[in-house]
Amino acid sequence: MTSTLSRQSDFLRRHPMGLAAVLFALFIPFHIVLPVDQSIILAGVTLALIGGAYIGFAARADSANVFWMELAVAMLFGLTAVLGITVHWAFLPAGLAFHAVWDLLHHNREFGAAVPNWFLPMRTVFNGLTVQFLLLLYGAELFGA
Repeated sequence: MTSTLSRQSDFLRRHPMGLAAVLFALFIPFHIVLPVDQSIILAGVTLALIGGAYIGFAARADSANVFWMELAVAMLFGLTAVLGITVHWAFLPAGLAFHAVWDLLHHNREFGAAVPNWFLPMRTVFNGLTVQFLLLLYGAELFGA
C-alpha cells in the first residue's frame, strides 16, 4: 500500500501539468452535454470546491492569521460561485482566473498556507484552461456566436 501511495505521490510531483490536462479532459464532456443552465451550476460547484481546498491547507498551518485569511478567500470563491449561478455566468471564469492568481501567490511559499509543490502548477494550468473553455462555451451558447 505504501509503495502504491509513494508511486502516486511521485507521479504528482513529476507530472502536475499532465494531471491538469487529464482533469480538464474529464471536465469538458460534462459541460458539452449538459444544458447551459446545468453546466453553469456544475461550474459553480467546481469553483466552490476547488476554492475550498485552501481551507484544508490552512488547517495544517501553525498560524491563526493564515487560517482566517485562507478561510475568508475560500468563502470569497464560494460567493463568486453563487454569483456565477444566480447573477451572471461571467463570475465563474473570473473566479477561476482569480483562483489561478491565488495559486501563483502561494508559489514562493512566503504567502499563505503551505501548499504541495505539485498542486500549484496543476491548479494554475487547470484553471487557465477552464477559464478559456467556459468563456468560449458560454459566450457561444448565450450570445449566439
